[in-house]
Amino acid sequence: MARESEIIRRLRKRAQVANEVLVGIGDDAAVITGRGSKDLILCCDLMAEGVHFRPEWTPPRILGRKALAVSLSDIAAMGGIPRFAMISVALSRECSSEFIDEFFGGLFEFAGKSGVSIIGGDTSSSRDSLFIDVSAIGECESGAAVTRGGANVGDTIYVTGSLGASALGLLLLEDGFRIDESTATGPRSKAVLKHLSPEPRLELGRVLGEKRLASAMIDISDGLSTDLWHILDESNRGAIISAAAIPIDECVWSVASSVPGIDPLTLAVNSGEEYELLFTAPLKDRRQISELSSACAVEITAVGEIVEAGGLQLEREGSIELIRPAGYEHRI
Repeated sequence: MARESEIIRRLRKRAQVANEVLVGIGDDAAVITGRGSKDLILCCDLMAEGVHFRPEWTPPRILGRKALAVSLSDIAAMGGIPRFAMISVALSRECSSEFIDEFFGGLFEFAGKSGVSIIGGDTSSSRDSLFIDVSAIGECESGAAVTRGGANVGDTIYVTGSLGASALGLLLLEDGFRIDESTATGPRSKAVLKHLSPEPRLELGRVLGEKRLASAMIDISDGLSTDLWHILDESNRGAIISAAAIPIDECVWSVASSVPGIDPLTLAVNSGEEYELLFTAPLKDRRQISELSSACAVEITAVGEIVEAGGLQLEREGSIELIRPAGYEHRI
């Protein structure tokens, strides 16, 4: 089976790029020259039943919200402002009118909260599975889009929020744990909600782009190890991250203390679908980033440093080990 990254690499070699394309295949989103002082940011995300979600454990309103949120997260990861979205669905026979109303209810609710206009899309039918495709359009100041390829030697590596909860939530769902949206409390429910209903860092991504603080950025959709590797690959650099510095979600520590076999650090390093921002910035901007963390009420943690080469290395208790990307990757 071919890996998703291998397919993208082959397509990237074949793609013909027009002069208006500033960023093409291979980043969180494409960037094209807009009008006046703006560039346009465009992306799409496909969610397939049985691969990205399961209806038996995902309430339709939450599913609609997540479908839009993951696309808007890509706009944030480019330092942009999301403006418009188009929604296409292939509905199976199992999708009742109530399910459809709830799904779009969650989607439109999150669109309103995010300042995004839903401007179109397509509907079709599917034999036995639900497919959801969201295309999002955003904008940024001309030349201000943040790519994966700008990390420089000496830059500090930052992550927002805390990590590991989404992977834990998936493990709990697979083990039969379910939530009641109206009464969801406790560490297990928190982990499941992180997986089912992520909160993309839209304001912070926008401000990082506007202030041109981030030298490279990506959202953590496939896991810290995999997504940091994308930055290193595009920037032709290496990195050293500190195990002690990685912000592990409190719910992971809480559940791990009572469930054998759960390693909090491994979950945090490899957890996909976190939709936190992972970015690099020059050391001189550390104070500004600290102030930005307070202004946006988002925890931002320095977890490592960009180095000349050497791949992705993890410093743990005084020793250094090379780690490979171990987050989620589609096999097609």
